[in-house]
Amino acid sequence: MFIEQYRQARLATGGSLCVGLDPHHDRIPTAFGSTPDGVARFLRSVIEQTADHASAYKPNIAFFEALGPRGLEVLHETVKQAQSAGRPVILDAKRGDIASTASAYAAAAFDIMGVDAITVVPYMGADAVVPFLDQGGFVFLLALPSNPSAATIVDHGNPPLYVRIGELAVELEAKYPRQLGLVVAAQRPRAAAELHSLAPEIPWLVPGIGAQGADMEAFFGNVGTHKTMVVNASRAVLFAQEPAQAAEKLKRSIEESRHG
Repeated sequence: MFIEQYRQARLATGGSLCVGLDPHHDRIPTAFGSTPDGVARFLRSVIEQTADHASAYKPNIAFFEALGPRGLEVLHETVKQAQSAGRPVILDAKRGDIASTASAYAAAAFDIMGVDAITVVPYMGADAVVPFLDQGGFVFLLALPSNPSAATIVDHGNPPLYVRIGELAVELEAKYPRQLGLVVAAQRPRAAAELHSLAPEIPWLVPGIGAQGADMEAFFGNVGTHKTMVVNASRAVLFAQEPAQAAEKLKRSIEESRHG
C-alpha cells in the first residue's frame, strides 16, 4: 500500500519531499534533447541524483502524453525507475468521470502503469472515486488546488466545496481504510487548518512549495502537526543545475519549517 511505502521511504530519506516529474519539453537540458528517449534519459538521471532525498515521485501524465505514443512508454519506464529506487509513485492525472470511465482510468493507472497512487477530481461524486479504491489503489482527492483562480470554485458554498471534499474523504475512508488522501495547497494555510481539524488522520499531498512560491513558515505554522504530508516540489528540483543539492536543501527547509 502507498502509505506504508511512503512512510518507509520517509524513514530512509529523513524528509517528506516528493519530487514532481513534469518534463516541460522546452526546459529539458540540451545534453539530453527533447525527444521521448531524451526525456527518458533526463528523468532517469534526476531520479538517480535525488533518490536519497525524495520520499516519493509524482509524474504529471500530461507531459508524457504530449510526447506522443512513445510518451506513455517513457512514463512506464520512469515509474519503474522510481520504484526500483524504493520510492512510491503518485500519478498526477486528476481524473474525474463516471464510474465506467473511472474504472478504465483505474485499470490504466494501477494495472498498466503500475503506479502506487493517483490524483482524482471528485466533482462527479463518489462514483468518480470508488472505482480507483476498488482497484486497491491510493487516491488523493483534489481539495485545495495551488492555482489562484481555483478559489472561485473550491471556496464556493456554505460550507465551501473544499470542506465537502474533506468530508467525502472521511466517509470513504471508513470503507476503504488507508486508501484516501487530500491535495492541500501550501498557499492556503487557513483553509488547510480547517481540513486538518476535520480530518487530522487523512494524508495530504501538498503542492505549492518551491517554484510556486508558497510561504512554508505560514503553512506549517498552521498545520505542521498534521500527521502525514507528502510535500511536492517539481521545477525547483527537476530543472536545478544540481538536482541532488536542490532536493537536499528543500528537504531540510521543509523539515525545519515543519518541526522548528
